[in-house]
Amino acid sequence: MKTGKSFVRRDKLLEIEAKVRVSWEQFSMFKAESNVTRPEPREKFVAFPYMNGVLHLGHAFSLSKLEFVLAYHRLRGVNVLLPFAFHCTEMPIKASADKFVREVHRFGDSLVFPTLMEEDEIEDLKAFGFGCDWRHTFITTDINPFYNSFVRWKMRKLKDMGKIVKDLKYTVYSPLDGQPCVDRDRASGEGMQPQDYTLIKMETNSWVLPDGKYGGFEINETDVFIIAKRAALNLVYQKLSKIPEKPTYLITVTGHDLIGLPLKSPMSFNEIIYSLPMFTILTDKAFRAKFGVKDEWVLPFEVIPNINIPEFGDKAAKKVCIDLKIKNQNEKDKLAEAKRLTYLK
Repeated sequence: MKTGKSFVRRDKLLEIEAKVRVSWEQFSMFKAESNVTRPEPREKFVAFPYMNGVLHLGHAFSLSKLEFVLAYHRLRGVNVLLPFAFHCTEMPIKASADKFVREVHRFGDSLVFPTLMEEDEIEDLKAFGFGCDWRHTFITTDINPFYNSFVRWKMRKLKDMGKIVKDLKYTVYSPLDGQPCVDRDRASGEGMQPQDYTLIKMETNSWVLPDGKYGGFEINETDVFIIAKRAALNLVYQKLSKIPEKPTYLITVTGHDLIGLPLKSPMSFNEIIYSLPMFTILTDKAFRAKFGVKDEWVLPFEVIPNINIPEFGDKAAKKVCIDLKIKNQNEKDKLAEAKRLTYLK
């Protein structure tokens, strides 16, 4: 009694495939000779794969679209040339190489690492039925000076045509490599986009995290910002640093050091404001005492009328805090509701 599935049809298809591949080789089906027939004024392009790993089903899916189109034109008698290349430069390859170096450093040279061979990938593509003229294949490294010359010629040509300009744009940047790092270049973090940071010089109040670490960073020849190190790093790559791409700081302080610091506020109704802890509760004397907040830092100040919001008037923050009985900044749900009622109006 036979059990299990039958693979007769599958095996027959594989047998036919093997015979057809031999026939393709014998009759040089995919070799395209120059000047045989005049090419049609249409071209098909596909990006050759990065060799930071073995070819996979995703490559087969992309190449199949090109293969189907070219096979159709070949059947129509068109002289079709399908070259191929293995992309072994740019950031994905560097990321793969860096990983290799780290693993050698971690595990030693005794491990046997897989070697990506051009011949192995060609055999896989032949098995896929890829109709390529393998006389026209290359690797995009300095091992192929002709390709390098072609790229230089192309870039110069495009620049002369005004198609390429050198300018600044917002992008994900790799400080480690000193250059932009687009989506496909990253070893991890695909899908991440540039984040928009808005820098605001507060003129009405100044809040600090008591246990936070801050520094006096030189923004230019005259200005020094008291900000966190992470904020300084974000600014140096946006031309907001005395030394490009390098934060320089004059002093390191904590939030506790800044609490009670009198600040000049030239565009505010109050000439002097005080730096206060982020979790200050104005009505709780015990909490103020915990951070050493003096009465004169907070009690003389009145709420300054601002934007008039329907139902809340021109002192919306005060009214909504009273209405929702918000006592401190730990009441996140109430604060979210206050924002919905006022800021999102």
